[in-house]
Amino acid sequence: MLTYIGRYTASQTAVSPATSSVTFGADLSQAPVYLNVEVLPGQAFARLMLALGRVVRMRDTAVAKDHSAYQAWVHGQYLKELDSEMVANARRVLALLDRRKMIEKRRDALQEHLRPYTKAISVYEARMSKAKARRRFWDWLHTHNREAWIVLDPIVSVQPDATFFEAFSLDESTYARVTLPHVATRGEHKPVLGTTNIDFGTGLERELARTRSYRPLHLRVGADAVSLDTGVSSTVEKKIELPESWVRGLVEVQAALSLAPVELQLQASAFADVLARLDAQRERQGPRALVFELQPGQPARVLVEPWGDQYVIGSQPYSGSEARFIKVWGRRRLRVLRELLSLAPELTVRLVDSGLPSFWSIEMEGISLTIGLSGWTAQDWAGRARFSAFTPACGSDKAAIHQAAELLQRQHSLSVEDLAKTLNCSPGEARGLLQGLCLAGMAMFEPGRNLYRWRALFPTLKLNRDETAGLEERMGVQLFRKGAVQVQEDTITAEGRQLVANVETSSPMLRRDVDGRINYAECDCSHFRRNKLRQGPCRHIVALSLAGGL
Repeated sequence: MLTYIGRYTASQTAVSPATSSVTFGADLSQAPVYLNVEVLPGQAFARLMLALGRVVRMRDTAVAKDHSAYQAWVHGQYLKELDSEMVANARRVLALLDRRKMIEKRRDALQEHLRPYTKAISVYEARMSKAKARRRFWDWLHTHNREAWIVLDPIVSVQPDATFFEAFSLDESTYARVTLPHVATRGEHKPVLGTTNIDFGTGLERELARTRSYRPLHLRVGADAVSLDTGVSSTVEKKIELPESWVRGLVEVQAALSLAPVELQLQASAFADVLARLDAQRERQGPRALVFELQPGQPARVLVEPWGDQYVIGSQPYSGSEARFIKVWGRRRLRVLRELLSLAPELTVRLVDSGLPSFWSIEMEGISLTIGLSGWTAQDWAGRARFSAFTPACGSDKAAIHQAAELLQRQHSLSVEDLAKTLNCSPGEARGLLQGLCLAGMAMFEPGRNLYRWRALFPTLKLNRDETAGLEERMGVQLFRKGAVQVQEDTITAEGRQLVANVETSSPMLRRDVDGRINYAECDCSHFRRNKLRQGPCRHIVALSLAGGL
């Protein structure tokens, strides 16, 4: 959970024939945040926020049911059928089993006590053990206390030119962001910039669904509330804190967004046909991917496995120079877009590679919704994938990060080039500093403008999260620091820059586009051959990325 205790207001709504108003309960422990405007495309905003609400409730990973109560009843019925001697024996066996469990617990406790003296535990192993224990707890809570388990509420961030609403799904495999530009609003009050997390319950969704185009929609984000005015009824929702795993997930989202993707414009109506095909029949065997077939000069096609149905969904010819086949898994999570496809002519998809995250964006009257899917449903954003390792932050100087934080907070948004010029450092070092701010929960990345924005999830900047760096990231930083990177090729072309090097016994290769974003990486080491980039870059690619950023 978050490392501080906050106070929250309750969400409330009101709807009348003349006006509308919805209030999101907000965190009062954050710095004051204020926005009081009328949303001009009110119905479009409400529809996109409803889609974000569907993401908040979505959970596609299977949850094992708890059969302990049933098994206890079966055991009781079994004992009723035994004679007294057998019952006594059965009870003695149970007592012995309980004693064995107690002895095993004592043994485990002793082993845990002796472990620091027999074997050093790496920070990575300790973090993974803690993450597994936390996951088991939340899985148990999902089964036994659903109300206490639902903790994933959106974050709202008021920026100078736009307000952002962000959230993860219940299984944290799907990310959603609604962007409300201030040019689509009208108001007399000057906004106070800041970030808070808000309460978004089912009652609030019902009131958003009542929004109509003929009624003005008033949005208020205040120090004591985030409110949306619609005017016929009201509801109150309770607030539960934001999980800390979101911070890790948001870092990986920003890192994946900062990679140079394949960007495609898709026909909304054609993609609706793809979703309809998935709804029409449940596959009983694999493969279960959407395969994007990209041929230069031709519109994108998608193959729906395992049936082999093909659809032309691209609205424009593919501009790449090489043919590509990219597979996307976890496709049923895209059903959150289904109700919006009839309201917009196009949607945009950003693909990195097969098995890697994809981002789907749809725009309605200037307001946009972005859905980010992790590589596959069982892989949550805070899982083993470490796309942030492409621009490691664990080796950044903390004093420089504080300096970058002060500058970003004052300017509200910065590009890598702006920060590098102001701090007189290399673009690679500037990326690392901004990545450090993302890791500390203080920044977010906007791919459309290639900017990092100030977005403070915590009241104060705390740089005690370097231990979250994965093994490959830490080892890559060590290789770079000891000079193990021997660059063999450094080629500048009209399409960007290509680097080839020898790092220890491996030969990594890296390509960057003209904006410095990584668009291709490979290595001949065993880690890359086994995982590709599905768990982030190997240590050799990390070291080469650092060498190429200087």
